[in-house]
Amino acid sequence: EKVFGKPEFKSITPTQKNFAAGMVTISDWIGSDETFFPPGGLPNGTSFKKIAKEAVTACGLRHPVLKPDLSFQDIFDFPPFDIQEQMGALVDGPGVFVLEAPMGMGKTEAALFAAYNLISKGHNRGLFFGLPTRLTSDRIYLRLNAFLDKICEHKMRPHLAHSTAWLNEFKIGGKELSPGKSWFNPRKRALLHPFVIGTIDQALMSVLRVKHYFVRTFALAGKVVILDEVHSYDGYTGTLLDQMVEDLTELGCSVIILSATLTAKRRAAFFKHKDICKKSAYPLISGQNFSQAGTPLDPKEYQISIQDLSDSKVAELATERARKGNCVLCIANTVAQAQNWYDQILTQMYADEFEVGLLHSRFPGFQRIELEDYWLKMLGKDGKRPHGCILTATQVVEQSVDIDADFLITELAPTDMLLQRMGRQWRHSHNQRPSQRPETIIISGNPQVAHDLENLYEILGTSNCKVYSPWVLWQSWSVWKTYSKLVLPDDIRNLLEKTYAWQPDTASEMIKQLRTEFENMRDALAGKAKGMFSNVMLPTGEDQEGCATRYSDLPTTQVLMVKAIEDNTGKTASLHLLNGKIVSVKTYEFDFATAKELHRNLVNVATYLIPDGKMPPYLTKYFYENTPVLVWDQTSGQIQSDGKSTDFKYSHQKGLFRTDQKKTLDSKVNKHVSDWDDINIFDKTRFDW
Repeated sequence: EKVFGKPEFKSITPTQKNFAAGMVTISDWIGSDETFFPPGGLPNGTSFKKIAKEAVTACGLRHPVLKPDLSFQDIFDFPPFDIQEQMGALVDGPGVFVLEAPMGMGKTEAALFAAYNLISKGHNRGLFFGLPTRLTSDRIYLRLNAFLDKICEHKMRPHLAHSTAWLNEFKIGGKELSPGKSWFNPRKRALLHPFVIGTIDQALMSVLRVKHYFVRTFALAGKVVILDEVHSYDGYTGTLLDQMVEDLTELGCSVIILSATLTAKRRAAFFKHKDICKKSAYPLISGQNFSQAGTPLDPKEYQISIQDLSDSKVAELATERARKGNCVLCIANTVAQAQNWYDQILTQMYADEFEVGLLHSRFPGFQRIELEDYWLKMLGKDGKRPHGCILTATQVVEQSVDIDADFLITELAPTDMLLQRMGRQWRHSHNQRPSQRPETIIISGNPQVAHDLENLYEILGTSNCKVYSPWVLWQSWSVWKTYSKLVLPDDIRNLLEKTYAWQPDTASEMIKQLRTEFENMRDALAGKAKGMFSNVMLPTGEDQEGCATRYSDLPTTQVLMVKAIEDNTGKTASLHLLNGKIVSVKTYEFDFATAKELHRNLVNVATYLIPDGKMPPYLTKYFYENTPVLVWDQTSGQIQSDGKSTDFKYSHQKGLFRTDQKKTLDSKVNKHVSDWDDINIFDKTRFDW
């Protein structure tokens, strides 16, 4: 009762049944521990209550004891912005709260301060911090670690809970500071830890019909649940999110939603009383019974232009600005486009003229981490800021990545994504800048001259239209073309509302057709999401991240990248990995250190590109899912699968890339989509090829 509270259920709802099922399951797991409860029974005279308390404590299921009456500055070592102080005062009990504020205004600290107040005053019992990706989860770990050091009476460490969390070796304090040690490692128990960081998928599985979903419901009950970067979720995940928020509030949670880019309609979806969300102020804190405007940051003027530039012209512009001392950031919507820009930039510049880098999701895990760390050190808050550089990247740098560029070149994207990309400009205070204001160039043709839908897709970018809804791209272009400068954060609200406003009376028949496709997609995704709710049928899905929390009609397969395979008998092999390590693998043996090295050399690839790829028997102890092996020829760069050449190549500079992608991508994707599903979804999980 002290740990999980004492819920009072006047009538049993499906959510409350899930809570009870989770509690019974956890009790059974603890009661089955023969260390405390031997099969022969407890010795005579032993206090069952005492042993039960010891068993629960040993698992780490203890109520955190917090230091009382800490101020914001006590916790974070700097005085709060107005919005951070207001957040701490307004969030005074369980419920749903939405904090909308511009990039770089300290929404994370505001939410954590509110969480501290809620837990220290007894309203809630722990914390789950959910982010959109594993990368952002990993990056915030150290920040939450420092937060716990400040607020906890006894040393506690947060538990990182996502599908690759076990690869991270956060050794601050050692294992003795981790309550329960390995008890929380199984994925179905991870959320039971008092303080958890993970992807939003971990929480969303509490409303899906996957195995042990009710354990997740029980684990989240009564906690402060912080959900960051909510603006980035699509119609499918957004539908799951709305249901989860409703369930969590029924179980006494405080749900804090953070966003820089919400429309009023999306904000209102989190509240039953919709009228409470009509305010247009920005920043804004909203609760069930209030909306409170915050004091905005000092406005910053951005120079904006939309230009129709070829890849070579993009490279020419980027190198020109880098020579003038600008730190240039180029963000593409696909890995292929980012790689093309990178190639063009290398041809435009002199050897070693300035730093040039490429960052996307088609690098092996170990290399991507190295690249991220390098560029964060270069362009981060305390980085060794160079006199001129170019970083070309995909959406991996769009959110929750603290890099600071002077000049931005970006492909056309939805307004909320463009604003997030602009949030990577002038984030930090620097005395010397190569220009008077940040400048953004948006790469796009003019869709107003399109004579039919096919031509419109070409002008917007065929690959862009496979990532984002063409209607949203059209709307975004129509809004942004009217600006030559923006003032942020003042213009954020207006940009968003204009982008998602539908005015059929003034729209052409072609745009009406785009809108119809958008509505059909949105409704179909919402229907699919509702069909996955745990209350519609018995659980059948596997309890693993991404199994049903993100919808994609183009599935991916993880592949293992190696330099060479020796002593290959089928059941054993010696693998020379891309990171220089050599490991021995056997069908009948598992080694933890070997598993970590293997996972660091994985890359996700669209499944249709490797239709014949099969996992060799010697990897069955290390991967649950099919994981083919790709062999890299270091001389030619060519990639082989099962001894056969593929149309892949790899280099340390570019990552994994295709040699004939422009010729085959569209026909293969369109054929695959029609074969796989009847929904022609535009989904961010398939922008890599």
